[in-house]
Amino acid sequence: MFKKHLILLITSLMILNVSFASNLMRQIEEERIKLVEKVSPGVATIFTIREVKMVNPFLGTPFGDFFGFPNEREFTQRQEGLGSAFIVKIDKEKKLVYLLTNNHVIENATNIKVRFKNNKVIEAKVIGKDKLSDLAVIAVPFKKGIDKYAEKHILKLGNSDELKVGATVIAIGSPLGLSGTVTMGIVSALDRAIEGHPGEGFIQTDAAINPGNSGGPLINLKGEVIGINTAIIAGAQGLGFAVPINQAKWVMDQILKYGKVKRSKIGVIIQPLTPELAEHFGVDKGVLVSQVMEDGPAKKAGIKSGDIIVAVNGKEVEDINDLQKLIMRNPPGTEVTVTVIRNGERIDIKVKTVPWEETVSVENMEEMEAKYGLIVQDITPEMVEKYRIPKTPYGVFVYGVKYGSVADEAGLRSGDIILSVNRQPVKSANEFWNLIKKAEASDEETVLLFVQRGTSKIYTVLPILKDKD
Repeated sequence: MFKKHLILLITSLMILNVSFASNLMRQIEEERIKLVEKVSPGVATIFTIREVKMVNPFLGTPFGDFFGFPNEREFTQRQEGLGSAFIVKIDKEKKLVYLLTNNHVIENATNIKVRFKNNKVIEAKVIGKDKLSDLAVIAVPFKKGIDKYAEKHILKLGNSDELKVGATVIAIGSPLGLSGTVTMGIVSALDRAIEGHPGEGFIQTDAAINPGNSGGPLINLKGEVIGINTAIIAGAQGLGFAVPINQAKWVMDQILKYGKVKRSKIGVIIQPLTPELAEHFGVDKGVLVSQVMEDGPAKKAGIKSGDIIVAVNGKEVEDINDLQKLIMRNPPGTEVTVTVIRNGERIDIKVKTVPWEETVSVENMEEMEAKYGLIVQDITPEMVEKYRIPKTPYGVFVYGVKYGSVADEAGLRSGDIILSVNRQPVKSANEFWNLIKKAEASDEETVLLFVQRGTSKIYTVLPILKDKD
């Protein structure tokens, strides 16, 4: 009899547990639906039009007319693009609704239209953009009652510094033009470095992100925006990246205040602290200073090559990304305390930051390449393997030299690695062309290039071409 009652009791408990679990799952689902319904109206779709210069591949052949290409070497072609954005604030005095999105969504666009969830479509203007963080602030005027709609649906910005790996996140956007698409996943990793975006520290997520999601919000279970979906890796699944919202808030504040982002630098070339280097220098973490720039603030303050930077203003530096964030996010002219380990001794050094130089835009870079007959590219691991490039701590790869150009006359060859310009190391094509532009604006007639060719290193002089008045 007792056995029979025990079986009935266990069965009843199992039924209760199943019922409890079922109710709990239903409550979770209902809360998630409410959350999406609350946030979605604040997300918009962006439609852009770009005019892109194209080289005619059929010039001089009978195929141009067949494919509808004009009989010109170069022609302008219209391209349409799309992305996502979300409402962050309204300005009743200026009568504008502000939205955050990605820079690459609106870059070089001649026309930007925003379609809101209520199907209102309004032309937008760019308030400011930042290529380094891949963020942009756009605005639409008060039209069609959008001010009242936007005021109700401003999205709450969270605190990405509190985000933990494993936390549930939801991405909302317009992947492949499918507006209002919702996907869910977890935070896979934090503070991910992406090439070309120093000091940004992206959020990695496995929430499905596709072209068109860019600029849309990544939200937590409180309905707060904790990131802006910005990048995917081609061919990969479950690998999406988002700009942390704290970084986005800082960039947005800079844009609204100055119209651009003001960053700082101290003038050092740095490299990661490998386990072998850490053991050699007797430290656990930090960043190794491999070179100090001549006439830079770090040099003047007394920072030396071989120093290990372990903190900035008392905040610990564990890797390169930490150091870049702690330096770059200060206004130029800020005095910061850089803590270094030198010969086992901990030293605090006060350094006044200088402005981070603006990068040359892609269009200007193409003009510079044509002007000098020289194409340089950033060195990537794939290029090292493909072209068997010797490993160097910095430099740019000479991809092409036009016959008869000033680069050709200077003796540059395809396959060279330009290590420095006027003894200043270069780490990217943007940085190289910025130094050339700087020389153009000065009285310099030539610049000194330090070049690695195979296992040899040589100096050569590149003539500077001044723009004609």
